[in-house]
This record gives sequence, C-alpha cells and structure tokens, in this order.
Amino acid sequence: MNYRKEKLQLDNPLEFWLNFPNEERVFWVDRQSNRVVVGAKRLATVKDDEERKQYAYVFYGGTFFDTTTDPKWQGMGHEMIAFAHYYIVEGGESFYLYQGARKDIERFPIHRIDHVFRETSHDKSDWDTLMDAIHESIAKGETTKVVASREVEFTSDQDFDVPSILDRLVENNPNCFIFAYEKDGRVFLGASPEILVRHRGSQILSYALAGTAPKLGPNAWTKKQLLEDPKNRVEHNIVRDRIVDTMKRITSNVSVGDTEIMELSRLYHLRTIITAVDSTKSLIEWGQLLHPTPALGGEPRESALALLEQYEAHERGMYAAPFGFMKDMGDGILIVAIRSALVMGNKLYAYAGCGVVAGSDSDAEYEETNVKMRTILDAL
Repeated sequence: MNYRKEKLQLDNPLEFWLNFPNEERVFWVDRQSNRVVVGAKRLATVKDDEERKQYAYVFYGGTFFDTTTDPKWQGMGHEMIAFAHYYIVEGGESFYLYQGARKDIERFPIHRIDHVFRETSHDKSDWDTLMDAIHESIAKGETTKVVASREVEFTSDQDFDVPSILDRLVENNPNCFIFAYEKDGRVFLGASPEILVRHRGSQILSYALAGTAPKLGPNAWTKKQLLEDPKNRVEHNIVRDRIVDTMKRITSNVSVGDTEIMELSRLYHLRTIITAVDSTKSLIEWGQLLHPTPALGGEPRESALALLEQYEAHERGMYAAPFGFMKDMGDGILIVAIRSALVMGNKLYAYAGCGVVAGSDSDAEYEETNVKMRTILDAL
C-alpha cells in the first residue's frame, strides 16, 4: 500500500503526537541509532508477515502472558498495527507519511510538568509471599532463576501529563528505547535498555541483559565489582546460555560477544551481545522464539512462568512484553517493554522486576526494583 511522503522537520517528535488527540497512537525514539517513529490513527490490523509487506511501518505490541483479565489491560497488545500517519526520522531524513486525507501538522510547545504524586498501593507482603514461593521452587530444583515483578500504583490530584513524561524519558535515558502506546485513554510508556531481537537482512542480534548493581548512592558498586560478582554472573549466564541455545536450534552461525557493562543513569547491567545469521524466520518469529528470555521469566521457562502466574499478585499486561517496529521489507527491532508504566488519568501503575536465584535476598531485591522504578519516577 503506497503512502504519500512529504519532508517534515519538527523540533520534537512529540509535536506530531499532539496533532492526534484521542487517536490510537504509538511513539518510538531509538536513542542508540537516532531513529524516530511516531504513528497515529489505526489504518489496519495486520494479520501476518505477508500482509505486513503492504505497509511502510508496522507496530507490534505483545503481552507477557497470552491472556489478560485485568480490565486496565483489556484490548491492549497481541497484534500488529499499521497506522495512517507516521512521522519518521532515520538515515538523515525527516518526513511525514500518510494514507488517505493529509493532516496539517501544527507546531506545539512541549511543556514540562512537575507532577505531585503519592504511592497509593502497598505490595511488600505480596512481594514476600512471591519471594518465598520462588525460593522454595529453587530449593526443590524446579527452577534455577525466576524474574519477580512489582506493580506499584501512584496517584496525582491532576491527570498525569504524558508528553511531559515522554520528553523527560528521552532526555534522561540516552542509551535506551523510549516508547509509548495509547489506546482508549490508556498510555503504556517507558524507557527500555534491552533488545529482544533486531532483524537486518539475515543479521539477527539479541541482548543477554541480566545482573544489576546501583551506580549511585551509599550502596553504589563499581563496574569491576559487578563484573566479578558471582551471584550476578550466575544470573547473567543463565540468560546468555538460553538465548544462545535457542538461536542454535535455528542456525549454527551464532556468535557470542564478551560480557561487558551497560551503563544507565542509575544502574549498571551485565550485557552480552549475541548475533546470528538466518534468513528463514521473520522478526516476529524470532521474537516468539526468544521471549520470554530468562531475563524476563526464568529458567526453566515453563516452570518459572507457571509460578509467576500463580503467585504474582498483579497481571503484567504489556510489561516486559515485545514492543517494536518492522519496515515493509521485514527489517526491524523488538525490545522488551521494561522500566515502564501504564498511565490512566490521575493513576500511574509503574512496573519493575528483578532476577531471583539461589542466595537472593528478598529485601535487597525489593530495593533493586525501587531503583529500577526511578526511570519512571524521575520523569514525573
């Protein structure tokens, strides 16, 4: 399907977002390669990879588990969507693509809002129950790692201002992918450092990102401490080995990089970049194979997911699910939607998780999730 293309240079991609109030829309800023995709107004629900070729860009948003019953997640995720309007910045170009009626793109100032908010949920007892179940599972040999997560509710007297939050997320997170998806007055947004899979021709890339240490404050670690910490290396290697084993089921051409430090605003992570060569599977098929990695669910996958479904007191919805874009030729990228929140008027539900292995301490892991949640709270 042909889109019309016009040159368009905006000071801030959020200006395009603001031109489509009350429409379904998606926002994507890739700080690693300076790519921007903002889509608005659903044009089509794309059924498969063959149909995807009809559209210039297609958004894919998943859910962590196959089903959701929590009303706040209903109708969100588990589909590919083509939009009628796109603002694109890539390869030195900046342009507007549209199908159907052209929209006169207005210019908007982006105002930063200092939100006043308070935590209005209490989840520590739920967390301790979950951690007890995980430790029992590990002790019995049923799992070696489980990724526990939290949902924390924050309330403001005024509605949360999504453009302000996104603008700060872009500024605060130079090594991350800033994302948002709005549907029916709900906005899921965040800043993720983690690539699930990138597809460029026959080149496939994934991150093993597991093992975390605080970068700031009285309990700050050095990079060397994290690289040499036995507990974090065990947690990381579980993730790395599972990704490698999954890739090797498809292709023998797999390369594993060195484990290094990924530095974020408040955290250090252990990261290993894993690449493969394959022309048999699409981006979505690779995403389905890899997700959830042990950095998101656990190991073994089935046992960890069963435990989470039973003991986590909230539904993950789109949290930690695949999220990204494909171009018409199939190239694209899926991240995992971590360091994220769901915004509904004056309610914001922030999500954070951590990997639990033998020897993990419940209170220390809880504090780690608090640090990870600062990605969202700093943007408020």
